[in-house]
Amino acid sequence: DAVTAAAVLPAGVLVVVGAVIAGLYLQELDKFRSNSPGTRWVNWIGEFDCGAGVSIERPTSLSQVQDAVRRHASIRAAATGHSFNPFACPAKEKGAVIDVRAFDSVQVVRHGDGHAVTAGAGIKMGQLQNEILARGLTLRVPPGNSAYTLGGCIATGCHNLGQSHAQDLLAVSFVMHNGTVREVKKGDADFDAAAVSLGRMGIILSVTLEVLPYRSLSWSAEQLPMANTTVVIDTLAEMKKRFTSRETVGNKLVFYLATGVMMMEHWTPQGRAAELQESPEPLPPYINPQGFRLGQGGISSTFTQIRDFTFGLIPIHVLNALQVPAETAFMGLHSSPALAKVRKAMGWQHTPEGRGEGTSRPGGNQYTWAGWVDETMNLLMGLRHVEVVFALEPREQAAKCLDAVFAHRHLTWWRLNIRTQLSESFLMSSTYNPPGSEPVTFLRTDFVAPGALMDLPSGEASLTARLHRDCPGWRKHWGKSLFATSSEEKWGDEEAFREVTSRWDPKGKFEPRANPSWLKPR
Repeated sequence: DAVTAAAVLPAGVLVVVGAVIAGLYLQELDKFRSNSPGTRWVNWIGEFDCGAGVSIERPTSLSQVQDAVRRHASIRAAATGHSFNPFACPAKEKGAVIDVRAFDSVQVVRHGDGHAVTAGAGIKMGQLQNEILARGLTLRVPPGNSAYTLGGCIATGCHNLGQSHAQDLLAVSFVMHNGTVREVKKGDADFDAAAVSLGRMGIILSVTLEVLPYRSLSWSAEQLPMANTTVVIDTLAEMKKRFTSRETVGNKLVFYLATGVMMMEHWTPQGRAAELQESPEPLPPYINPQGFRLGQGGISSTFTQIRDFTFGLIPIHVLNALQVPAETAFMGLHSSPALAKVRKAMGWQHTPEGRGEGTSRPGGNQYTWAGWVDETMNLLMGLRHVEVVFALEPREQAAKCLDAVFAHRHLTWWRLNIRTQLSESFLMSSTYNPPGSEPVTFLRTDFVAPGALMDLPSGEASLTARLHRDCPGWRKHWGKSLFATSSEEKWGDEEAFREVTSRWDPKGKFEPRANPSWLKPR
C-alpha cells in the first residue's frame, strides 16, 4: 500500500546512495593498487599526493630499479606512505616515485657471536619482526608502528622506547644516481650520513641490522598527579637515570591534557633467552591491506572538503569539550585492568601483548581490529602525526619548550607521549650531538592532531612560532609534520651531510620536494 511504499522508498534511496559511494570508494582504491593511468602517489590515507606529473614505478627486480633510476632526472623511494610531509615526492613536478614494497626478502646470518638480519627496504616492520621472532630473535626495541617499512625507518630515523633502529644498523645498500649499487657499512666514512640518509644518497635497497635473542616485555601503567612542566621535566630526568644501558627499555610519560591525567607507562624486559627457541612453523604474516589509500578522485576530495569545513565551523571550545570523552575512552581502553580482555580481543597494538611480545613464546605482529579502528580514525579526522624534540638540559629551557607544546593542547587529540632518548652521531638524526662530546638526553614529544585544526592560525603556525621563540634548537621527526611552517629550523651537521650527498648525488636526482634550503645542494 501507499504507507508501505512511503516507508520503503527512503531506505531504498539510502541503499542506492550507499552502493554508489562504496563503488566510487573501491574504484579509487583499485586505481592506486593497479597503478592505472593518471594515478597519483598518495600517503596511507590519501592526504598528501605528489601531483599529476609524478609517475609511479613499481619494480620487482634490481634491474628494474636501476632502469627507473637511470630514466628519471628526479626520483624518490617510498612504500606504505606513512609520512606527513612531501619529502616522499621528487623535487621536480615531472619526476617519479619508486614503490619498493616488492623488496621484502629476509636473511638471518651470523654476526660475530650473535646474529644479524639483512632485509629488503620494502618489508613492513611488523613482518620483519615476525620473521626473526620465528627464529628466536628480535629487534632491540619493537617497531613503533608495524606498518612502517624498513627503508623508510632507516631513512627518517624511526625510534621506540628510547632508542632508534639506526643504532643497530650494520650496513645499508643503495642504488646510486647512475644505477650502480653501493653498500655502506658501519665504520665506513659515510656511515653517519647513511644511517639517517633522508633518501638523499640513493634508493635504499636493503638494510642489515643487529638482532638479539628474544625477550618478552611486560607492560603496566601508573597514574601520577598532574604536574606543572617543571615537575614533569624533573620526573623525566629521574626516568633518564634508569636508562643504564642499551639493554634497558625506556619508560614514557603519557598525558591526557583535556582530562588532566598524567600516567607513566612501564615497559619491563624479562631477560633474554639463553638459547634460541625457533618456532617449528613460521609465524602468521603481518598483512596490512591499506584499505584507506584513496586520494584518486571525487569521493575522497569531497569527503576531505566536508571534513575540513566541519572542523573549521565548530568553535575551538566545543572541540576541546569533545576531547574529554575521546580521551576518556582511549585511556580506559588503553590502561584499565577491567578492559584487558577487550584489548586482547581487539589486538590492541599499543602494548607488548598486542604485538605478540608479552609472553615467553612470541606470537608476532598481526593486523587487528584495533589497527583497523586506528586507521579509520586517522582517515575520518585527517590526523597528522607530530613530534617535537628538544634537550632535557638545561631544565629551565626544557620546561619552556614543554610549555609551548602544552599551550597548544587543543591539537593533542587522544593523548600526548614523552620519551627520553640519548643523543646519536648520525648527521641528520633528530637527536644528533657531535661525536666526542658529552652525551645529551633528548625528549621526544609526540601527538596526533586533526589536519583541519593544524591548518588554522592557532594550529601548526602558532605552535612552531612559539617553539621558535621559546625553544631554540628544537627538532622534528623527518617523517612527520611541522615542516610547512618551520622547515628552516636547523639541526645536525648539515655541512657534512651536504658534502656526502653532493658526492653520492651530484645532480640532485634524489632531492625531495620542499627540501629545506639549508640542505639544498650548493
